[in-house]
Amino acid sequence: MKWIYDLSFDQLKEEMNAVNIKKFVADQIFSWIYAKNIQDTTQWTNISKINRQILANLYDTTLNTILKINEDQKGTKKILVELQDKHKIEAVLIKEQPHYTFCISTQVGCPLKCKFCATGRMGFKRNLSPGEIVSQVLLLKKQLQDYKGKINIVLMGMGEPLLNYDNLKIALGIITSDKGIAIAPRHICLSTAGILKEIMRLETDFPKIKLSFSLNAPDASLREQLMPISRKEPLEKILEYFRTTKEKRKFRVTFEYVLIKGVNDSLVHAKKVAALVRGIPCKFNLIPYNECDTIRFKTPDKQAVDAFSDYLYSKGYTVIVRWSKGKEIKSACGQLAGEG
Repeated sequence: MKWIYDLSFDQLKEEMNAVNIKKFVADQIFSWIYAKNIQDTTQWTNISKINRQILANLYDTTLNTILKINEDQKGTKKILVELQDKHKIEAVLIKEQPHYTFCISTQVGCPLKCKFCATGRMGFKRNLSPGEIVSQVLLLKKQLQDYKGKINIVLMGMGEPLLNYDNLKIALGIITSDKGIAIAPRHICLSTAGILKEIMRLETDFPKIKLSFSLNAPDASLREQLMPISRKEPLEKILEYFRTTKEKRKFRVTFEYVLIKGVNDSLVHAKKVAALVRGIPCKFNLIPYNECDTIRFKTPDKQAVDAFSDYLYSKGYTVIVRWSKGKEIKSACGQLAGEG
């Protein structure tokens, strides 16, 4: 039996045609499972009973299972999701003002082994299917009950999104489609460690989706130590791409920079960062390191964070310091490890 969430709208239409069901039923199905977030086929009242029975025999419409929900005092929730093969992933709901942000995973574990990231310590298990990506959005929406306001999605959970691009493309098609979940592309941000070929594909396929690049170092040498992917995907090539394609981009690139005490958080480092990205329309998200039990790095002092931020700001950059929410429930940046 096929899991219905792995099918794009066009694929579902083709399958309706193959079983002699009118193609417009695909619109009705998408409306029920995505817009209304109702998975029980017996409630799909605008579809005939005969067709509902056919669909129930063809497709599994159940969502993945939530094993555990952790919530902090500020309303941040981390859900531990069990997949059909018993692998586990995590997704996070963050309460903002006046909206919500969903942090979504794209892989079970991660192959990149960034030195400061708990997910990287897990190793890589497998890519998520399109439905396993989309399912997280639906599960988090159910946590909000009847909320109809703005939702942002950040592809910053477990895994490197661009290493699962084909499945991600199908999922984003469902998430952004008016027939699907209908979240505007401008409300979606993808975070990448830097896979240049796939960055180009993303910006062609989804030009309105925002891009965050995990910089995390003031030069190529230190970045290679912290992020081994930088040996295969040279920093200078990625920055040159951002610099030479700035005219076509509809938004500024966000540079994410995890500040690690005594490693990359000094004023000297800040000066090098400002020079490194010169000529690229950008803004900075500075993220003081979120400590993990299994990793030796430490959170920098607030004084060091402020000095780093103030210097970049003095050079004309937009700078946001993100003291991460959800640290006490291990849902902050770099802390997701499939543990619940």
